[in-house]
Amino acid sequence: MEDMSQAPRPPATWRSLLFIPQFAFANAARLPADCFIVDLQDAVPLAAKAAARAGLVEALKAGTFAGRPVVVRINEAARPELLDADLEACIGLPGLTALMPTMTTCPEDLDALHERIRVLEEARGLPRGHTRFLPLIETPAALLEVGRLAVAGGGRLLGLMLGHGDLFRLTGALPHAELTLAHPRSMVVMAARAAGIEPFDTPYTNVADRIGLEQHSAQGHVHGFTGKCCLHPDQLDTVNRCMTPTASELAWARKVTQAQGQGALATLTRKVPGLTASGAGGAAETEGMAVVDGVLVGPPHLKAAHRMLALCPPAVLAMEAEPRVRGRRVSHALHRPPSPDDVLPNPYEMTVTAGMRDLWAQCFYSHDRVVTSAPFAARLGLSGPDAPPLPFMMGLYLACSMSSTHGAIYHLGFRDARQLAPLRVGDTFRQEIQVRSVRNTGDGKRAVVTTHRRMLRVGDDVPVFTLDKLELYRRQPESFGPSPSAAMQGSEELGMATAFRDALTRRLEDVPQRAAPATSFEEGELLLHGFARPLGVTANLAMSTQLLVTHPIHLDHHRFDLGHGRGVVVSGGLVVSMTLAAAARDLHEVLWEELLAADNLRPVAPTQTVGALSYVLSRRPVEGQAHLEELVVRTLGVTDLTPSEELADTVLPRALFHIVGERPSAYDAFCREHGLQALEGRVVCVATRRLLRLKG
Repeated sequence: MEDMSQAPRPPATWRSLLFIPQFAFANAARLPADCFIVDLQDAVPLAAKAAARAGLVEALKAGTFAGRPVVVRINEAARPELLDADLEACIGLPGLTALMPTMTTCPEDLDALHERIRVLEEARGLPRGHTRFLPLIETPAALLEVGRLAVAGGGRLLGLMLGHGDLFRLTGALPHAELTLAHPRSMVVMAARAAGIEPFDTPYTNVADRIGLEQHSAQGHVHGFTGKCCLHPDQLDTVNRCMTPTASELAWARKVTQAQGQGALATLTRKVPGLTASGAGGAAETEGMAVVDGVLVGPPHLKAAHRMLALCPPAVLAMEAEPRVRGRRVSHALHRPPSPDDVLPNPYEMTVTAGMRDLWAQCFYSHDRVVTSAPFAARLGLSGPDAPPLPFMMGLYLACSMSSTHGAIYHLGFRDARQLAPLRVGDTFRQEIQVRSVRNTGDGKRAVVTTHRRMLRVGDDVPVFTLDKLELYRRQPESFGPSPSAAMQGSEELGMATAFRDALTRRLEDVPQRAAPATSFEEGELLLHGFARPLGVTANLAMSTQLLVTHPIHLDHHRFDLGHGRGVVVSGGLVVSMTLAAAARDLHEVLWEELLAADNLRPVAPTQTVGALSYVLSRRPVEGQAHLEELVVRTLGVTDLTPSEELADTVLPRALFHIVGERPSAYDAFCREHGLQALEGRVVCVATRRLLRLKG
């Protein structure tokens, strides 16, 4: 094994503190612990305490611990004869870094210990304060006094260590329960940092549980602990790794310090009145403010970055003769400016399986017999033997999802989504993507790019679904509108969609009619729907994977998940589907539909619920079809709200359903102006559909 001998490291660099028994002293030099703890208290039977002290003295004098810090856990003040013997053996012992007082309850305990040791130090010719303390915070009383404890002991403290064993025994709480450990962790970290000393985390006692140790250590790192106590050598590698700044954290720190060194962080400070340009370029750790990678960085971030880099273990430099390689990130962005009718590359094909349709049905509610009844769908020509039809929104999502992002920043919405032919399980589809228009935004930084998505059935290349997709890109060289050829193609596709609709209504005449829906709707009516459900983290990952969603913000939980799925974003097409599924029970018995427009206003996390409210913009009969009605409905998707319950007593202005604009600010301003606090900040999607529905 590797010899781990090294010079003493300051407490700020102690990632792992290993309790080491006397029988393992001989292995200390080969263990990757940053600090060793020798126990003279609980782990040593009364009859063996004298021998343990003698073994400690012998090991320190022999340099057994390879020059690394050694902390000795001493007996509590309630056992004065044992504490006296511990102090007699330890004070002035070469190689001893600190004592760990135990069962401390108040600052006066540390002050009393400080005075006792001061007398011993003077008697042995040691400088005052030579002996340092690392007290164990392990009692409820100590936790409640931890702020005062951190500054007690005559300035001897180099840190605080949380101990949960006695703490949970005395409180009756369950060990390793995040709800009971989070508060003590935060209290110890805050007290230590406020006092300018280091906090160290409690050990994970299930030494055989590697997964639990990883999670426990990662939580300690998130709380802000410098290091963590270990009970077994097998825990050291995991704890050292988890308590070391991660690669992404170090990359961020280097970006910030590099930007500071290059003067980039003077961007905002230069705008301070009275500050000259020469005075704005300071490189002190506390100076500078700017936006780095989209995040506002200021003095606290600079200090954190410098501290993080200082604590990082020195990298092992590769020998010059050793071959090295720098990785390349594969880019799927379009590296040429778009032009009218430009065809974007898209290599994907997908065969839809029954499992994919089942997953969709599990995630998005439907009451329509064209989706739920195989015999009904077959009579309308929508399904074949063992080939049930795909729901309309699943077809839409296939038509927009299985493609490269081509460098898009955000999805904004859809226009004119139409089904042109039956979509069935077992069919294989591909997409054609053409640029329709580019509109650079007024701020000169972004561009709204509209692409036309045409989904074709592989084999006969029959177009089965078309839509326009709006996305936000970086600014483009020029803006342009749709070409004349695009208008001609749109007219042809509209004709195909109309023919598909007419074929459905003709076949409906031969289908035996059952009882129509009990509910009918009138123009100008507002429907408050009763469903509000999340997609869920697992379903979002499964859907994104199976339907080839390519933007990392929908999939990469390591990079984007801020906790409980927040930070990860459900893709825009799925949010529209969630919105319409929330309305599906009330607007059921839909035979045919087209999505006229849908705007995604805000990101939705997989764990957020989406409910809906619908406004009937128009209602008219269908010529020659007395049992059908045509509705144009605008549905608002709202997050974390059940409209049927929480808006039941609220009178909403009709103008809310006629707002023109793709920005959430338009809806927020309207809600503030009309006192609609329940809706402000909650409208995430606005979808307008034309529906053919069996009349009530």
